[in-house]
Amino acid sequence: MDKKIAAEILKHCDNTELHRFIIDYALKNSEFAKAFTARFNPEKKSSKSKEGYVTAIEKAFHKNMNRVGNRYNGWDDFGFDAYAVAQALNPLLEKIDFYLRNNNVGEAILICQALIETLPDEWNDVGEGDEEGDVQVVYDTAIDKLQELLEENRLSKTQKEALFDWYSKEHKLTAKHEYVGLNTALGVLENYFTDTPEMLQQSLANIEERISNAGSDYRREDAAMSKICLLQKAGMEEEAERAVTEYIRFQNVRKLRLQKLIKEKRYAVAIELIQAGIKIATQEGHPGTVISWKEELLIIYKLQKNSDKILSASEELFYERRGSRKYYEELKKYTPQKDWPATLERLLSKMDNCFFGFSDLKADMLIEHKMWDRLFALCKKSGAEKLEEYEKYLKPLYAKEIFDEYQNYVEKQALITDQNAYDNVGRVLKKMKGFEGGEVVVTQLVQKYRGLYKKRRNMMKVLEGV
Repeated sequence: MDKKIAAEILKHCDNTELHRFIIDYALKNSEFAKAFTARFNPEKKSSKSKEGYVTAIEKAFHKNMNRVGNRYNGWDDFGFDAYAVAQALNPLLEKIDFYLRNNNVGEAILICQALIETLPDEWNDVGEGDEEGDVQVVYDTAIDKLQELLEENRLSKTQKEALFDWYSKEHKLTAKHEYVGLNTALGVLENYFTDTPEMLQQSLANIEERISNAGSDYRREDAAMSKICLLQKAGMEEEAERAVTEYIRFQNVRKLRLQKLIKEKRYAVAIELIQAGIKIATQEGHPGTVISWKEELLIIYKLQKNSDKILSASEELFYERRGSRKYYEELKKYTPQKDWPATLERLLSKMDNCFFGFSDLKADMLIEHKMWDRLFALCKKSGAEKLEEYEKYLKPLYAKEIFDEYQNYVEKQALITDQNAYDNVGRVLKKMKGFEGGEVVVTQLVQKYRGLYKKRRNMMKVLEGV
């Protein structure tokens, strides 16, 4: 066959039809089948470089560019269609699985590396454009695939050493990879490189470099945790404990020591550790961390079965969590029955004085203890909508008062030219009809509004349904 003619045919033929022809012909011709398999056997595929994959990734972005801007600053900036880019990259993810199913780990690694290396450059260069994280998921998947291979020990010694060399260089490009991962980061691979003393020492050196160059305590703590986990995985428990002591000021590191102390039932030492953590968090102005440590204290008091401490810690957390249902239940559980009325009154008074706005928990507490006068006062203060919500509890005792509040509410809402206000008027008028004498008052109000607001078509429609 003439090469020119063959090239023209291949250029213009339908891909689906071509695939069907190859499969059908291979089924009929064993020699062709052998030649085809030998040439395209996925087990033997070995790209000499990542260049081809890198080019495919770059094309996925460049073919799915979007012009962005506005009439003030022009339309010279470019973004990208994240969904379209992700769709264009999916064949590469499918290739990874294809090669892994056919035991070609090397080629799968190459694609993963190309994605991990290239995506951050293209993703960052075009600025915002991946609000849903479509491209970030592709980046995460490439890292996940490498992690699975390491977890399942599918790499040969040579492959693992080569991957470690690549990782040791790539992980240093911190700014490049920052914020790209949606649910994972390149650093998750770190703990798998402990096979040889040289590999372990290099991994530890990499972490030390991250600790030294960390631009924030968050990054420093993350690197310190990586060091401790790596030492633990390598069976170097004494070194890991020394590292915990060295970085004990960090919350997550301190929690590692706390878990160990609790496991050993050294509760007194654990309490001292937590109290020191509370002091650090207070000095650094981290109230959320302070509360988190106090929650750890409560866990230990429960392990000690120290009822007095459980009660004091639960009440403190109840206030600091601005009326947490969880700690209300703890207080009910551990407070002696004879002391409960005083405790309840203390909680309710504190909620009155410290918690702004309406509290669903407080309303439930009042219902639970049948404190109807206080529930009515709470709902009345919060407005007619809360009276509606709790009407079934309050109507038997406060029907007239609720009706008057509804009428005042309706009159105020009727003054507002807004669909939401019209709906409020209609809804509450219907409720008013359920009260004694309500039908007459509602009829009068509807007639009044039809006269005053006859030009408000939407309001008239709402009144038709009353």
